[in-house]
Amino acid sequence: MNQADGPLRGVRVLDLSWGIAGPVGVMLLADLGADVIKVEPPGGDPFRAHPGYRVWNRGRRSIVLDLKQEAGQETFLRLCDSSDVLVETFSPGTMGRLGLAYDDIFPTRPRLVYCSAPAYPPGHRFANQPGWDSLVQACSGMQHEQPGWRRGPVFLHFPAPSMATCFLVAAGVLAALVRRESTGRGEHVQTSLYQGVLAYTTQIWQEQERSDASLRSVMQKSYPPGIHQGSIFECAHGEWVHAATISGLTPTRTVEDVLGIQPVDVAELMRDPAARARHEARLRDAYRNWDRKELIDAFRNAKLGAEAIVPMTELFRHPQFLANGMAVEVDDADLGATTQVGVPAVLTRTPGAVRGGQPRIGEHSREVLTESGMSDADVDALIAAGIVQNGVQ
Repeated sequence: MNQADGPLRGVRVLDLSWGIAGPVGVMLLADLGADVIKVEPPGGDPFRAHPGYRVWNRGRRSIVLDLKQEAGQETFLRLCDSSDVLVETFSPGTMGRLGLAYDDIFPTRPRLVYCSAPAYPPGHRFANQPGWDSLVQACSGMQHEQPGWRRGPVFLHFPAPSMATCFLVAAGVLAALVRRESTGRGEHVQTSLYQGVLAYTTQIWQEQERSDASLRSVMQKSYPPGIHQGSIFECAHGEWVHAATISGLTPTRTVEDVLGIQPVDVAELMRDPAARARHEARLRDAYRNWDRKELIDAFRNAKLGAEAIVPMTELFRHPQFLANGMAVEVDDADLGATTQVGVPAVLTRTPGAVRGGQPRIGEHSREVLTESGMSDADVDALIAAGIVQNGVQ
């Protein structure tokens, strides 16, 4: 693999993660230059068929290693000798049963940064149960407190716990690596999807079931058919706009003034649902009479926030998006050329880079093991014993 410059060049990461949070968190490290070795079980990661893995597993090398066998565990520990970081997302206790828990590894490899990111933290009542994003949403209160178009819990299609945790994984690993520079010692970085929920709520809960009807109306997410979240409107020619939101500036005109409709008494609208419904209908009729670009210009001139709602396909074709490196072409071993989101964190002096797509299963087994000092004969013996698989298609 062609190793591009990046701020994490020279940092080796052993990736034992699966799901979303671990793979995406490790992807961030790979994009910034880390040499990531994905350690897969015989037959490969069972979640490889998930379309997202084409992106989340990019920039890695793959080795297939049976960690349930003693020889596989010994080989893995040999890889730990030349690695800086280990990331695993198994349920608490799984790595211990393999003899590869933090307490097993740290005494003889004190510089290793060991990151664990299961569904639930150790000691949680569900810690030893399989945990998925949607179940963590449910038991953490996230679904219950999510405002919706009706009373009761609302499921979030966005995997919020996982996407919060991926950043906690990356931030925790980087913090431990920085600390190691002064102490010479790694440490155990621990987070979980459950803790990711708290990160995405900014540590603040609101009991939406106790809110009044006006708040639930403002916060509504969906309602069939044809009613949209309060600031989304259809303009002329079937184009859509998110309009009249906070801009951080003091507005110089009201929304009604810009649209050319009758002024309203906000207090009256809050008291009278029928008057509010009539006003919303007038707003939607007025928006449909406006060209979107002209409307956005008018709102911005009035210091009111507004922006066009565009499909992702249009975004990925935008010249500025391409010029900023936000879209990159990545060669996938099976799909060929793919278009993916570029490196999300940019350092001006040591920028990262996407260094390839998802590796094939066990594509780099021999390469990685010989780098660790094993002879070809040793690797051949492991392959013959079924401990290692090399170049599985």
